[in-house]
Amino acid sequence: MTTAPARPNRDRPTWICYLQNGFFAWFIYAFGATQALLRDEQGTTRSIAALHGTFLALGSLVGSLLAGPAMLRWGRGLVMRVGGIGAIIGILVYTTPHGAFPVTLAGASMAALSGSFFVSALNAFVMDHQGEAGPSALLEANAFAAFLGILAPLAVGVATASAFGWRAGVWVTVAALVAVELLRGRDLSAFRTDASELAHELHDKMPKKIYWSLGLFMCFVATEFSMTFWSADLLRERCGFSAGAAASSIGAITGGMLVGRLIGARLAERLSADFLLRASVVLSLLAFVLAWAFTWWPAVILGLALGGIGISVQTPLGIARVMQVSNGLTDRASALALVAASIAVATAPIALGVIADHVGVHLAFLMVPVFLAIALTILLVRPVAAQEHTELQPV
Repeated sequence: MTTAPARPNRDRPTWICYLQNGFFAWFIYAFGATQALLRDEQGTTRSIAALHGTFLALGSLVGSLLAGPAMLRWGRGLVMRVGGIGAIIGILVYTTPHGAFPVTLAGASMAALSGSFFVSALNAFVMDHQGEAGPSALLEANAFAAFLGILAPLAVGVATASAFGWRAGVWVTVAALVAVELLRGRDLSAFRTDASELAHELHDKMPKKIYWSLGLFMCFVATEFSMTFWSADLLRERCGFSAGAAASSIGAITGGMLVGRLIGARLAERLSADFLLRASVVLSLLAFVLAWAFTWWPAVILGLALGGIGISVQTPLGIARVMQVSNGLTDRASALALVAASIAVATAPIALGVIADHVGVHLAFLMVPVFLAIALTILLVRPVAAQEHTELQPV
């Protein structure tokens, strides 16, 4: 369970990956904050405007499917660069002043496609580059993304109240991603761009055991997005919160996720990923009981904050686990994980919403402990051996 410390090497290529991942997260978190503003501008209904989220998920799915073959053909460095440029273009299209509805749909889809394209590559690179410290490094990357995710809606709000308008809060991502490409420079060799080094991935078979980890990862993604999508409605139904107060209170989850990832990154240097995941699932289940069983709002908010800490490590360590059990097929495994995540994001919150329409949000929320129980069962029945946790070595 406890090992010698495996600390990430925060060198220049790693920081570039942290920055690219983090500022794309800025766009994703800002995206939700822009939906009502864009709906007012375009004069669409909520159901029509919600298609932006649908196209975002579809774009992410397509990008994840394309990323694996692209990395094997052209290498990770070029995929990160092309994906970054595509995301910049997609975000600019989405934020086109007075943009028509089809234009903003196309922009959202292109940004998500390009983002998942380069996230697949940078996840694979970080895991291989950091070796045993890969899980800890992914937690650091996601902690940075969570921090920027807290700032992004605030930036949109401040920009909305200014003379620049809400788009200025989103354009921070554009400026940052341009700066990342300038920092990366013309030489992409640090990111292992030679596709011939990855040729074995074209011919080797993916081990069957990876599908257990993919199922586990889908449970984690389903839990996270079900909580972040529907906790505001739980607060309104159970605690009588207004719409604004309920939406603001979701900061308890994102704040918990930030704290959990900062702590988890240090714990992952000494503890196995499976041990941390099991502990996180238990904490998440206890937090769920607190948030679900009470109507006293301080107890519910505390439950959501503890739930945020619990789920904070699950998706970063979940995707790390997928790559660790891939027998070195890191690029294909990273892309497969994002495909699985896209499917979970597109289905789990919608399923919870459909059930909530019939039985209410409170009862529908029982889907969350079901996801967590399945995840804990997989962790107990299909644990990852110690040698699999340490098979990745720095490149």
